[in-house]
Amino acid sequence: MEPTVLGVLRKACDLVCSGQSLGIIEAISSLRDQTSGRTRDLAYYTVLETAMMGRGDASLAMLAGDDQPESAIELLQATIRRIMSGLH
Repeated sequence: MEPTVLGVLRKACDLVCSGQSLGIIEAISSLRDQTSGRTRDLAYYTVLETAMMGRGDASLAMLAGDDQPESAIELLQATIRRIMSGLH
């Protein structure tokens, strides 16, 4: 069974937290063997949507890992919380 967008975001967060990936784009991209391009694309868009909701702009540097890893982790966790709140 293919991971859901939520599953991809959780795995990406784990990768950034552990230092295996520098940023969100790298973390999600690294999951290409585990999930379809469509699911990864949806994960990217979901993160961008969260970034635009919270800060008013989405920094590509933050998504790429050029910013501090804590920012990427915070954004991934906020996205996960937003999805989870919609499920309840």
